[in-house]
Amino acid sequence: MSRRSKRPALPPDETCGQLRARLRRFALATCDDATRASRTATIPFPEHVSVLAGPLRRVRPPGTEPARAHSNAGEPDQDDEDSQ
Repeated sequence: MSRRSKRPALPPDETCGQLRARLRRFALATCDDATRASRTATIPFPEHVSVLAGPLRRVRPPGTEPARAHSNAGEPDQDDEDSQ
């Protein structure tokens, strides 16, 4: 098996400092765009509300839970058990 030799790497078009400065300018520009967008869209908060919270899940009284279509998923059918 013959091994191919690596091609020599070309020198970079810009120095490390130039690349770092360009990336910093890009990061600051995109960060400014994101923060500027959030500053312009203010959401009014009602003064009479101190906490916005609600139930994390729906609570139903026992016995009133609706039937689920996939409640038997993964369980063998009753007909399959009788046929064996």
